[in-house]
Amino acid sequence: MALTDSNQSLPLAIPAALSLSGKALGRLPEIHAEASETACLARFLRSAVSAGALLTLLAGLALIFAGGGGLPQEFAWSLLVLAGIGAMVRSYIKSTAQAFDRAPMREAAKDLRAVLFYAGFAWGSGAFLLLGNDPVPIVGLCFAVLPSVLLLPLLRDWIAGLSFLAPVTVLSAASILLEPWGDAGVALVMLLVVQGSIAMGLALSGRPRATMPGGLSLR
Repeated sequence: MALTDSNQSLPLAIPAALSLSGKALGRLPEIHAEASETACLARFLRSAVSAGALLTLLAGLALIFAGGGGLPQEFAWSLLVLAGIGAMVRSYIKSTAQAFDRAPMREAAKDLRAVLFYAGFAWGSGAFLLLGNDPVPIVGLCFAVLPSVLLLPLLRDWIAGLSFLAPVTVLSAASILLEPWGDAGVALVMLLVVQGSIAMGLALSGRPRATMPGGLSLR
């Protein structure tokens, strides 16, 4: 092929190369979104260990400072919480085999959120089993609120946060209404205000964020 033939083909090759480059740049938002989702899922699944350790510490402190029920009730509550912590650790161990494959990681994250819902139920049951019939209101509020305040920043997943927060709040509120708490009205309002503020913050953090602008192409 003569040199002149090669030069004549350049004007045809340039638009084709530009078109391919434009398609590659157009996929950047999609690639960015996939990478961000993978990183968020991996971070959330790794947080299961830290969350389990924190719940273990808080459970020990609750038994020491907030325990007001009988020994059988406290033992039953401890077993419920330990079962949730064990399930969280198990979720993390299973997730380590996913190797950044997004589909299995999504399933693992869904399982971990379900485990956290159970963990919230187990913790909230302590309002009946652990605190006893006449708890000190400030102790009861700390029991209900502290796990939410300390645990949710570790998870950094708004669905998981709400999954834990909801049963804790409902069971604690039920305990305030059904058990003879002192200053029950004030305790209930404080509980709902604090937990409601946390839930609102979680809902706002879960709003979709702006992604990279689409339609990037070479001019």
